[in-house]
Amino acid sequence: MKRLSEKLTGYVIKIGAVSAESYAIYQYGFQIGLEMLCCFVVCLGIAIYMHMIPEFAVFTVIFMLLRTYAGGVHLNSFGACFICSVVVQTLTLLIDSKYKFTITNALLIILVSAILILKAAPVESINRELESDEKEHCKKVTMEILIGVFTFVGCCTIAGAEDMVSLVALTVLIILISQYVGVAKYKIEKSKDERE
Repeated sequence: MKRLSEKLTGYVIKIGAVSAESYAIYQYGFQIGLEMLCCFVVCLGIAIYMHMIPEFAVFTVIFMLLRTYAGGVHLNSFGACFICSVVVQTLTLLIDSKYKFTITNALLIILVSAILILKAAPVESINRELESDEKEHCKKVTMEILIGVFTFVGCCTIAGAEDMVSLVALTVLIILISQYVGVAKYKIEKSKDERE
């Protein structure tokens, strides 16, 4: 991915779309975008094979929005992140296809998880520590996303789409777990850096 992102960045600089001084920024942006696209395409392929495209769409939208602003565990290489992302997505769809939370349990899981997600947000990474204004912005956007999730869940509940409510419960639970794993990883890496 890095080599392809370098070629793309070289091309946009060559045609004059961006300045050479911005090379590192664009190269990193292209690399992250290509990695996300690759993971998305593989997960979409798995969802198509499993005949779970609506579930894939709901999981992906909620997961990407909340993970972007609330944070979570960040692995140190594309390979590890790719494998983890595909496994988490596939396991979520498999679990959702076999087991469903009751509406009461799902709503309780969503409520408790949302409170804990908001409390922990945003989770920092050792590679990207946030300034106080960035933290405030991420927490605010996380709250707005959670309000959107509650609105979606309310609509699904009214419409009798209890399977979707169960999927949302599973999704926010996975995000919550990712956050607290991310918090632990950050603390371990931070204390390791301070000792060196």
